[in-house]
Amino acid sequence: MYAVTLLGLLGLLAVPATSKALKYAIPVSLKATDCTFPANYTVSNFTIYTDRTDSSKNSTSFLFDDPRTGINTSCSRNSTSKLIGSNRWPCDDSNVEFIYQTTGIAGLTLIETACPGNVPQFEASGLIRPDLACTNSTSGTTCVAKQSPIVGDFDSLEPAPPPSR
Repeated sequence: MYAVTLLGLLGLLAVPATSKALKYAIPVSLKATDCTFPANYTVSNFTIYTDRTDSSKNSTSFLFDDPRTGINTSCSRNSTSKLIGSNRWPCDDSNVEFIYQTTGIAGLTLIETACPGNVPQFEASGLIRPDLACTNSTSGTTCVAKQSPIVGDFDSLEPAPPPSR
């Protein structure tokens, strides 16, 4: 009995981290593809800055890591960033985008291309709500996440919107 229990335990320990269950359904059109679907991610060093007088100086930055797909990238929005569509910001890896908003569905939404190169293209998304510690200065407010890293789950898989022109 102990040997079976020990073997069972060793079997559980040998399961790779990539076996995490998905929190969304995979469309039939993608089930036959040979790719790794995004499941969860971490956000580290999440920081936002809000300038008191010049909103062009506002910024958001963090590090994104998806251990399942192997994407590890820096993400930021600042005065030189180019908006994608109506509300998305790019990360250094073009397969990852983000939305940070303080109104409506407040929080940080991460969007990752699922199975890059497939047609039609799908993307996984998930929302986290960082708990922030903020410091005011004469020029503005800097807020950092109280927890780092923050673990999030991709809980949606939808067709990607058409590219903006």
